Amino acid sequence: MTLNDIIQSFKDNENNLKKAIEVDDTDFKFNINKAINILNRFKEFDSAFLDKRSLVVTNGNPYITIILCMQALSQNISLTIDVQDSMFALNTEITNVFNLSMRNDGPKVVTYMSPSEFVNANADDIIVIDDKSKFYYLRDELKIKVRYVSLLNVDLYTDSDSDDIKNLTNTITDYCSQEYIGLDIHKNKNIDEFVNEANRYESGNIALILTREKVNQMDINDKLSDKKVYLNCNPFAKIEVDVALKNILK
Repeated sequence: MTLNDIIQSFKDNENNLKKAIEVDDTDFKFNINKAINILNRFKEFDSAFLDKRSLVVTNGNPYITIILCMQALSQNISLTIDVQDSMFALNTEITNVFNLSMRNDGPKVVTYMSPSEFVNANADDIIVIDDKSKFYYLRDELKIKVRYVSLLNVDLYTDSDSDDIKNLTNTITDYCSQEYIGLDIHKNKNIDEFVNEANRYESGNIALILTREKVNQMDINDKLSDKKVYLNCNPFAKIEVDVALKNILK
């Protein structure tokens, strides 16, 4: 199954994906063009032959499911995704599209995993994406060996209380909630305090900075080297595409 085959399968099954969204009955807006743009990024993916079983816990974001399926397919990984009862129909339909031309042990979606199912999971690697409370529960309460990865968590920094910034922040908050994107808002600090805080607490892997001050973006990029940095722009049309090649399953 080539990348072009997968892209064509998504196009051919667009109606099934739309029906699945209706079943989930959420405010999430699935964009088939964004999905295809994510898939096209994998022309550049630096893959390895890992041949293992991975269990990944997500917040149900369907674009994360696409990213995980492509990374698993590219690296010969048997993948199970626990979406924690979020958008189960759409996520299942996405894995169905991948499984049309794959082996029997292609990616699958599960939900409502019990503590005993986690403890007895047949997985070489358990990963939690963007949900620290779930990560701490599995690690500290169930004593499971588990990794935490941030993929679609945004640290939003603003240094103004103006009405336009407040309105923009509210718009971003509503959008992130609807689109299953984590958001941490940092207000009324200078940029250096924000950088230190963002690095110290290993928060989001994305930094969105809205400021009227003069900022050296190259300097900020260097100081936030582990994050994707956006300065005074709207990144949300392509944010999932930009993070797609972060190898979560390696």
